[in-house]
Amino acid sequence: MKTIAFGTLKGGTGKTTTCFNLAGALAQNPNNKILLVDGDPQCNLTNDIGLDCSDMDRNNIRTIFDNKKIDPSELIISDVLEKQPNIDIIPSNILLIKTEMLLVSVAGREKLLANYFKNNEEFFSQYTHIIFDTNPNLGVINQNIFYFVDSIILVSDVSLNAIQGAELFSFLWEENIETLGIENNIKALVINNFDKRINLAKDLQDYYLSEDEFKDILVETPIPGSVAMKDTSLNHEPIVTLQPQHQAAIAIRKVIKELISREVF
Repeated sequence: MKTIAFGTLKGGTGKTTTCFNLAGALAQNPNNKILLVDGDPQCNLTNDIGLDCSDMDRNNIRTIFDNKKIDPSELIISDVLEKQPNIDIIPSNILLIKTEMLLVSVAGREKLLANYFKNNEEFFSQYTHIIFDTNPNLGVINQNIFYFVDSIILVSDVSLNAIQGAELFSFLWEENIETLGIENNIKALVINNFDKRINLAKDLQDYYLSEDEFKDILVETPIPGSVAMKDTSLNHEPIVTLQPQHQAAIAIRKVIKELISREVF
């Protein structure tokens, strides 16, 4: 079982769309069983899957922090995508913000999620991949997620702000891991919304390749920006099944292949 989280400190990079579509590409292998976990109170991944984020009665990631004894089967929503029944999800809820505030004073707060998954390891072992989406910060909920996962994938778009966001994330997380006593688990950097016609696009790649903290983790294939990728959220379907021959779908499959070769996926 591999555990992965998508992270950034800049909004608008297409992180959730990248997460959703890479998970969809992984699910094309029938031997894979994937659990998506939405750790963002904005619920973008939950919405992408086609679930109503405003449902206050449904269990979600917040339930883990509120009720550590809950059976994990009560958190899971199965068969959420008609064409990809091997994808399940633990959705999010807008009240996750409230949970974040309540956790600030809790001892050992960064390890609560990891403890829950460890205590329910037998149940979660049915999944080949557990993939988390996060919101752009390093708050308590995200620290729980990043502490738990084997690999963090940073997502950058083609902008100077994205470079600063990636650098700041790397700097702050390195400070955190010293306190948490773990190794640096930032394993990949994906460039999203790439347009080779923009001069900055090539400069951005060259910059990341010139920096020691990024040159070894930069994914070779950038994901091109397109209306088709945005449509995956509206259609609640990954690009690899929605438009399998689209250039973005081809790029997504190449990214998957590279991340598998790196043992991130």
